[in-house]
Amino acid sequence: MTSKMKAMDIQYDKEMKRKKMKKMNRFIIYLLALGAFVTGTAEFVVSGILEIISDDLHVSIALAGQLITVYSLSYALGALVLVMLTAKFERKKVLLYSIVVFILGNLIAFFSYSYVLLMISRVIMAASGGLYIVLATNYAAELSQPEKKGSAMATVITGFTVSLVLGVPIGTLIAAYMDWRYVYLLIAIVTFFNLFFLNKALPQIKGNPPLPLKQQWLVLRDKRLFSGLVTTLFWILGYTMVFAYIAPLLSTSAGFSIEMISTALFTLGVFAFIGSRFGGFAVDKWGAKWTISFSLLIHAGALFALTFTSGSTIGVFLTLMIWGVAAWTTTPAKQFYLISLNPSSSEIILSYNTALMNIGMTLGAALGGGVIGYTSIAHISWISGVMVLVAFLSILYSFNFINAETIDHTIEC
Repeated sequence: MTSKMKAMDIQYDKEMKRKKMKKMNRFIIYLLALGAFVTGTAEFVVSGILEIISDDLHVSIALAGQLITVYSLSYALGALVLVMLTAKFERKKVLLYSIVVFILGNLIAFFSYSYVLLMISRVIMAASGGLYIVLATNYAAELSQPEKKGSAMATVITGFTVSLVLGVPIGTLIAAYMDWRYVYLLIAIVTFFNLFFLNKALPQIKGNPPLPLKQQWLVLRDKRLFSGLVTTLFWILGYTMVFAYIAPLLSTSAGFSIEMISTALFTLGVFAFIGSRFGGFAVDKWGAKWTISFSLLIHAGALFALTFTSGSTIGVFLTLMIWGVAAWTTTPAKQFYLISLNPSSSEIILSYNTALMNIGMTLGAALGGGVIGYTSIAHISWISGVMVLVAFLSILYSFNFINAETIDHTIEC
């Protein structure tokens, strides 16, 4: 009887430790999502305060807009090159150092009284932010249970999308009543506290054996992976073409006032948040194959529909809701799918994916500007829809090289 009781006590202790560890890992994933939130806010807030920065630094709107372009390119560079260069180092240290450098970039932005210095701060923030988001997403997958990896990755991505819903409006509001530089000081302060808690809670993960640069590039020889990454490029390109010019599109086609445009963007952000959460749930329940396929088709359909619904207020809001959910459902599902193709190279794959997302955003904004410049802004929605359909065809090509069962099962530890 005594030995049986001891066995029960041991089992009870193990169960309590397991629950405690599960609770701690969930807390860490939320901290990682907070880090994604501040990096997203630092990236997107410039769009809301572009005119204020332009007037304060005495540069044109067009030149101020290059702060966005340079950030996207530097983010892509950081996510790709820095992840490769730091692959062999212990992951906790690399993640924490990336946060420290990100804080430094925000402090430089706070003291920026020249355009050049602000541009330098954007490069520092972007490169460190790109490295962070790759490490944070991979950390979330490592800390979660096999059947919850999709949801864990979606939580980090949700932090990034919440920056569109809360970070950008709050940052814009601060800039309206105070010096715009205080936005970056606030980001630095929040990030510092997040750094403190992550330093305490984050477990150590060993770095991967260093791969020669040539071997890292050889990962792309996998046709499934390459076409999956092409999907990323065209998906975000199609999304950004409309998102970058949503304000003039709604004011021209739907006659929206500034207040109505702000409400529409808030609505889009809320449903993007819902989509990023639903994407993780859908992957865990139905698998990546169906989640990616249906979300891309609905995404394309919403963009085609916007061409016809943009003249109706109700039609616009309904279309934006569907668009936001579909577009951001794809993200966690596609990241899950990509790393399932080669789990041992997960960070490198995520770095490629993150880099291509930012390159796609840059190309999307540029191509959207070209469409507006040479045709009518009314055409931008259906052209964007075509780009998302290209992404759909690309992912079907990728699926053609893999057994569907492999996609729908979770990644093995």
